[in-house]
Amino acid sequence: MKRNADDSNPVMIGQTDWYAQAGKNPFIEDGFTPELMMRIEQAAANKSSAYKRYWINKNVVLTSLATILLIGALTFPMGIWKNTGPIHSSSVQSQGAGILPSSSPATNDKAIELPTSPVEFEISGKKYYMPLPMNRDKSKAYAVETTAGILWSPPPPMVDYKKPKYTHPTEPFTLYLSSKDQTELSASSATRIYTLPLYAGGASTYQYLSGFFGAGDYALLFTYTKTIGSGIMENGRFFILNVKKAATGESVVPKELTSFDWELLEYKSIIAVDKEHDQIVFSYLEYPVDKTYQDKTVLYDMETLSIQTPASTIGFRDINGQSLTMEYEMNGELYKADILTKGGPGWLDEDWAFLSEERQNELYQEFYSQTP
Repeated sequence: MKRNADDSNPVMIGQTDWYAQAGKNPFIEDGFTPELMMRIEQAAANKSSAYKRYWINKNVVLTSLATILLIGALTFPMGIWKNTGPIHSSSVQSQGAGILPSSSPATNDKAIELPTSPVEFEISGKKYYMPLPMNRDKSKAYAVETTAGILWSPPPPMVDYKKPKYTHPTEPFTLYLSSKDQTELSASSATRIYTLPLYAGGASTYQYLSGFFGAGDYALLFTYTKTIGSGIMENGRFFILNVKKAATGESVVPKELTSFDWELLEYKSIIAVDKEHDQIVFSYLEYPVDKTYQDKTVLYDMETLSIQTPASTIGFRDINGQSLTMEYEMNGELYKADILTKGGPGWLDEDWAFLSEERQNELYQEFYSQTP
């Protein structure tokens, strides 16, 4: 039995509705056992998790990044971030499989479902569309520009059992590369670059792609895991993929950034990329002590993920919520970087740590009311 998912849970419902098929004789058919019914009834009795305060979706990311931006962090909408979706995870030690290489033409894939509702993207002034079945979660459709073409990922089919905590993908997230001249983002005419593992650390824990950025020859990928029954996003991880090399057929392994202390981004921070010099720029304002603030900048080479010469952000305190670029100084020279995302409640008020909970809630509500 199938039904259409509602707006709050736009996923495909399980292929089998045991109660509808069982009728008056539930244990006649093979596979439908008393143990299975007991598990289903127990799952149905569990209450849904409480609505997480400060959760927001669409193109505004106002949530935790954990390993990326921790619980309570705010990520403001940026032009370069639009249509790549939010990143959510919690601060838990990484586990499970990494991203698996699978660079090959997509023409041998099984036929995709009949597209009925495309997702549209506007990239560098040009419109692209991704045909999708109606039952796919469009918030998990991503597309960004790289020097090698348009890197994109369609939302995989999802299944739940009419319980949000049991929602999970039935196929892995996959990255495709299409020519910039090809406005239809279709797997049948694209090159499959990488496929993430479906499972992460066990048969009930699934791997998710939470978004990615285009960074010249590279892409910055964010992933997390979720275990059936918990509904909690865990194991946030950050990878760098050389898309240009992968497009030429070269064997490329995505590299995970593990040396950076992600908690430093919790209070007020910027993640940016200097495409000209192939550097990731992490700038952050340290959590204040007695209202003493200090901003710092760390650079990473995108190919090696090695730390570069210490740098400093120019005018960190003056960068506003709408800024798309930033300047930083290294060895006495000025450089520019494109801001990918901003995080932390310090963007709402730099004195956030010293505000009352009531005032913090007021600022959140004001931000929500100004967000489309």
